[in-house]
Amino acid sequence: MEALNLKLEQYEGPLDLLLSLIQKHKIDIFDIPIAELTEQYLSYIAETESYNMELSSDFICMASELTYIKSKMLLPVVPEEDPRKELVDALLEYRKAKLAAEFLQNRADEFFDRFTKEPDETDGIYEKKHSVDLLTEAFKNLGKRINISPENRVELFEKLKKERHFTVEEKIFFTLRFLFDESRHEFSSLFNACRTIGEIVAVFLALLQLVRSGRVNVVREGTETYLILIKNLEDAG
Repeated sequence: MEALNLKLEQYEGPLDLLLSLIQKHKIDIFDIPIAELTEQYLSYIAETESYNMELSSDFICMASELTYIKSKMLLPVVPEEDPRKELVDALLEYRKAKLAAEFLQNRADEFFDRFTKEPDETDGIYEKKHSVDLLTEAFKNLGKRINISPENRVELFEKLKKERHFTVEEKIFFTLRFLFDESRHEFSSLFNACRTIGEIVAVFLALLQLVRSGRVNVVREGTETYLILIKNLEDAG
């Protein structure tokens, strides 16, 4: 084993020093040359004391333990159990704890200034995902105002036969013109100019198609639903 050259680094304890010596000299932890390791360990203690640096009692106790194990290994009679076993077990547990501590420290350094938050209900992803649901709910509320109900469906269908028919394409252009200023418009205001049930339905179907194509954004604020035209389709994402 080469001479000690650790430049008197500070160690957290005797196991930290022993593990450092084992790694530095590429020693098999399951077959430790205890005489050489003890010599290196005692050299560190001697050099530390020569600089008048204090050592904790743990380092002195480990020096005694290493000397004891070394003496048992030198006995002519082979012991029933390897005297190094307890030391090896302690080193393995310490190495495992040290690796875990290093992993946690790295994770802490990487994520200590990161915070999580719940998704904002007004961000783009939320609005596009639920826009159709919002429109459906708003249309139901609108239907209550103009008395669209199952009880009146026969009367409604009779009226539709006599009313002028509006196409969805026609109402798409109507909706685009209505929202062209890109300001927010309250949902029900889109239907203020409608004169018949058929026209209201055509406008609503046109609005659904514009929302699905990303041309119109739907936002909810409190109990109100607003519509916003998106002129630049790249902003729709």
